[in-house]
Amino acid sequence: MDLRLVHISGEPYEMGRQHGRMLRDEVRALAEERVRLVLSRAASAGHEQDRARCLALAARYLPAYRAYSAAGYEEFRGIADGAGISQELLLISTGYTDYVDVSDRGTFPEECTALWVRPEAAGGRTLCGQTWDMHASVEPFAVLLHRKPNRGPATLSLTTAGCPSLFGINAAGIAVGTNNLKGPDARPGVVFTAMIHEALAADSFEAAVAALTDAPRASGHNYYVADADGRVCDVETTAEHAVVLQPEGHTFAHANHYTAPGLASPVEALAASSSPVRERRMRALLAAGSPPYAPEDIHRFLSDHEGGARSICVHNTTPDGGKSCGMVLFCPQTREMWVRLGNPCEGPLQHYALGNL
Repeated sequence: MDLRLVHISGEPYEMGRQHGRMLRDEVRALAEERVRLVLSRAASAGHEQDRARCLALAARYLPAYRAYSAAGYEEFRGIADGAGISQELLLISTGYTDYVDVSDRGTFPEECTALWVRPEAAGGRTLCGQTWDMHASVEPFAVLLHRKPNRGPATLSLTTAGCPSLFGINAAGIAVGTNNLKGPDARPGVVFTAMIHEALAADSFEAAVAALTDAPRASGHNYYVADADGRVCDVETTAEHAVVLQPEGHTFAHANHYTAPGLASPVEALAASSSPVRERRMRALLAAGSPPYAPEDIHRFLSDHEGGARSICVHNTTPDGGKSCGMVLFCPQTREMWVRLGNPCEGPLQHYALGNL
């Protein structure tokens, strides 16, 4: 499946309005699908929930978003206006995993395996990326969004219709990605996609990391940040706590459980999760390979099926289940991005260079 490449430019609100207008049908459809999933999850868990309550909860996130990033919020507001939907509905769509952490307290996440390779093991360049594991219904709504703001660096992001940024790289050589974590302290606050959008507005490694650590976060996520100077780090967060990890070694992998001291995931949750299995497998693949690694090697690693249902490349086995909806890989030094929409194992990568768009 080919990705749709969308170009927007200008002031924040105008970029958002362009986004919302160009993808109006997709933005509206994905938002409604996300509300359906919220209500379905609540019903399955025996929780009382309806559309009005969903939107009322979403409204509690908006003040934190507005205070955190005026420019980011204006772009978000423009998307909602351009698509003709409420900000509350768009918040549920774009901050879905953080939202359900509050709305129904969720379950242990089975999502996304991330990795990075330092320049010493990748021919002098950094490679960082991941699978994109999510509910299968999101895949048709994926887009590649190229933004050229009047102020700040241009960005290129694999995202969904209505979401300003999800996994991306900017013209300053900053790359940011994420995978989900289940923290104990979820609350209405700044959702993870707003934080990634702010990090991609940064022109320095330090500012990008601060966008993640200093936010009044809604819930837990893991983030990786890399820059054109070869710096790379991992940031584990809950709503209230953030730990910046800078592990030694030329390669690193992270799945969906906490590893930082003081943030460790519950043992009982880990026992039923695929996260430790996927993380160990990715570390083993990186350790057993033959550097220098190229994008084709990372593609192969992210297509791995060792472990069956607990593998890195996850296939949908239920009518209403999750899967690896794609993969993404970045090189901050060259501002390049490789993307596969759909299971990584099922096709080639598409290549994009931010400077050529």
